[in-house]
Amino acid sequence: MKKKIVRVSALIGMVIFAYIVYKIGPLQIWDNIKKITLINFLILMFLRLLYWLLRTINWKSIFEQYEENTSLFHMCIARLCSHAVSQLNPSAQVGGEAARIFLVRSSSKKISLASVIVDKTIEFITVIFFTIIGVAIVLTRIPIPGKLKILFIGFVVGATLFLLFILSKQKKGLFNWLVHLMGKMKIRFKFLERNMEKVQETDKHISNFYQKHRLVFLKVFLLYSLLMLLWTAEVHLTLIFIGATGISFLDSFLITTLGNLAFIFPLVPASLGIYEVTYVALFALLGKETDVGFTLVLIRRILALIWAGIGLVGMLKVTPKKPKKFL
Repeated sequence: MKKKIVRVSALIGMVIFAYIVYKIGPLQIWDNIKKITLINFLILMFLRLLYWLLRTINWKSIFEQYEENTSLFHMCIARLCSHAVSQLNPSAQVGGEAARIFLVRSSSKKISLASVIVDKTIEFITVIFFTIIGVAIVLTRIPIPGKLKILFIGFVVGATLFLLFILSKQKKGLFNWLVHLMGKMKIRFKFLERNMEKVQETDKHISNFYQKHRLVFLKVFLLYSLLMLLWTAEVHLTLIFIGATGISFLDSFLITTLGNLAFIFPLVPASLGIYEVTYVALFALLGKETDVGFTLVLIRRILALIWAGIGLVGMLKVTPKKPKKFL
């Protein structure tokens, strides 16, 4: 059933993508892309490298609260491997996280799992924080239809409540809560039930981080905030490189933060079609040229695929010689 849903969603995504190309015009898109010089592209590649290094440093800061002497290079390759898996996996941003849990070198996969969950949680908190700022700016500075206002506000409120709920469960024991919840729903995961001691130990690792490493939490949050600004800078430079006019850095910030709405459809592989239509809609909302918005997304997809390719090659370097149990 799930495979059928994924296939249908992927087909819908491809149809949306093709329709946007048809409406904008392939020649117009190609004319925009041709404005990117080799130097421009290398600059964008360098900014994307900084992006991945910063994300790895964040993860490493968390991981080192459990284990010392971790290799930044190894963790960066594992991070890129997870990105590669995410580009091919229908579960959007979450699908590749399992890859880095298994690929990172650690004394225990319980520690790897805990570090990834904490890292992803702080990243989501930062994204929601900046999305709230973006929505607030749009609501106060741009006249938009009432239904769209409700959509924006509903997304922010819903995502915020969900994150607060998950964060509170992490502090008390996320996996233990999930097992008991599934039990009440008459859904049994025998694997987890047989390994309840290890499940509780993983929960303890997660909970201890929030209780004992609050300064590290703040550090990672600030670094992810810096990453959002770097993300905005890349978007802004890309728009300059393709000859976009009348777009301020604030516009680029709004495009970057509100573009996160594209990832609320987890069953579309790499958010194909959804990502494009979201950006085209944002450019229309801001009164900008929609062909520029589509070209921006296309260039960002090319960059993402190149780094995904690097991640696939790197997977050969970090795959454990001896497979370990998950817990």
